[in-house]
Amino acid sequence: MVTTPMLWLAIALAVLALAAVLVAFLLPARSRGRTPVAYLSRLTALPAYVRARRRLLLGSLAGLAVLALTAVFALAGVARPTVQETISPKRHLRDVMLCLDVSGSMITYDAEILESYIEMIDSFDGERIGMSIFNATGVTVFPLTDDYDMAKEFLEDAHAGFTSYGTEGLDFIAPTQPPVVTGSSLIGDGLVNCVESFDRLDEEERSRSIILATDNELAGEPLFTMPEAADHAVERGVRVYALAPSRYYFPAPLEELEAAAETTEGEFHSMSDARAVDRIVTSVQATEAALTDGRLVTLFHDRPVLPLAGTGIGVLALLVLVWRLRL
Repeated sequence: MVTTPMLWLAIALAVLALAAVLVAFLLPARSRGRTPVAYLSRLTALPAYVRARRRLLLGSLAGLAVLALTAVFALAGVARPTVQETISPKRHLRDVMLCLDVSGSMITYDAEILESYIEMIDSFDGERIGMSIFNATGVTVFPLTDDYDMAKEFLEDAHAGFTSYGTEGLDFIAPTQPPVVTGSSLIGDGLVNCVESFDRLDEEERSRSIILATDNELAGEPLFTMPEAADHAVERGVRVYALAPSRYYFPAPLEELEAAAETTEGEFHSMSDARAVDRIVTSVQATEAALTDGRLVTLFHDRPVLPLAGTGIGVLALLVLVWRLRL
């Protein structure tokens, strides 16, 4: 931005330049150092001379006007005129927790499920997402956030870890099996941990969903059974969307998982369904269609096009005038 002293200095220089040109035209010939000629009045009285002088005078005045306008446009362009805009970005009132079973019976399926999670993130727009994993105990991997790049990067690293058979990138699952805890695959406890990951509980209009990936094969004594965990989700207003591996060797656990999901008004899907991910994303996004105003943001946009265009046109006009006056 141009400061006020600089602006006044530029105006003063323009005024001085204009005064100098006017003085050069108005001072008598002798005072300008020119040599007087006898009977010059006869020459200056000729119609051709009068027309030429009038043309020169009008051209000079036009040149001064164009010069002044060009200077004004140039100063306006240097001053970087801006337009202020205050916007209120809209955001969705939806929170989604990814809840992944990392027990031994799920390890061979977790890479495929992570691919589904990555596909879901690519479909989300405005939701906050978080992730929790569980085996003997539940662990929050990352809390609810709208930083999709971070979430996707983690999921891709975890996917690489599972596809490499644990040779790298699986350190994050170690806390789910502490040495002092007996048992594993405590699905009810893992679901409760996911439910407890939601914040902003005072915002009743906020939609809360869990995408639970598990085979529901219990191997231990949980604090919460699956029906109890589902009831807890209902109390917190959380819908559970269950995503099970593509197998049906043990139908009973999957029936319990499906019933738990339906208790929360959620859905059950199998990985064998090629459209399972699309169906889950559609259902999640349908839970809360309303938008709420975000924090006000003030933006400043540069608008230099008009003054710069005026400066360019002025320069061209000056060049044309100089060319015409020299003919």
